[in-house]
Amino acid sequence: MTPGSTPAACAALLRRDLTLAWRRRGDIAMPVLYAVIVVTLFPFALGPDAALLERIAGGVVFVTVLLAMLLSLDGLFRPDIDDGSMEQLMLAPQPLALLVGMKILAHWLTAALPLIVIAPVLAGMLHLPGPPMAVLVLALGLSTPLLSLLGAVLVALTAGTKRSGMLLALMLLPLCVPVVIFAAGAVAAAQDGLPWIAPIAWLGAGLVLSVVLAPLACAAALRIAMES
Repeated sequence: MTPGSTPAACAALLRRDLTLAWRRRGDIAMPVLYAVIVVTLFPFALGPDAALLERIAGGVVFVTVLLAMLLSLDGLFRPDIDDGSMEQLMLAPQPLALLVGMKILAHWLTAALPLIVIAPVLAGMLHLPGPPMAVLVLALGLSTPLLSLLGAVLVALTAGTKRSGMLLALMLLPLCVPVVIFAAGAVAAAQDGLPWIAPIAWLGAGLVLSVVLAPLACAAALRIAMES
């Protein structure tokens, strides 16, 4: 890649964010630990009934992953705004939407990918069988980047407010309802032996649309927040 080109700038920003995340490894481990604790408590609260745990496994895992991702969303752009890095990104010759997209990708790699890796373990704790577990991982692979993109737009919209964590949660949770319904519905259909491609296709369509529009919306919202 040519130094100073757009691909080189995007790769450098992605490498920077991943390096900073690695230096704060505790922040990466906290959502994973939270998800493990929450899923572990369900068998104790509902009892050892394997049929009951299997029936709710998909919904429990998806809701747990959603709440775990909320723990790290508020810090997606806040450190860059506080130390002035966001202003430098806005002054860069590269499109701000692409640079913001790299930051969202770094957030997904550090916050969501570890949760996807441990999802089969969490589902196994709830007695989810093998074939639906593959559908679960596929649905998480489509729904978690969609949640990161939707969350990034809301983080950018609330970037100018202090203590925006509660406001962010209230704004994001209604948007997550369709994602959780389609994702958990695909797992439930796989458990019942029914076709599960349709909800997965809807998740894929939403992800493609969000990949195109969310970075543009984030860039516009961040410019407004930084100018106000």
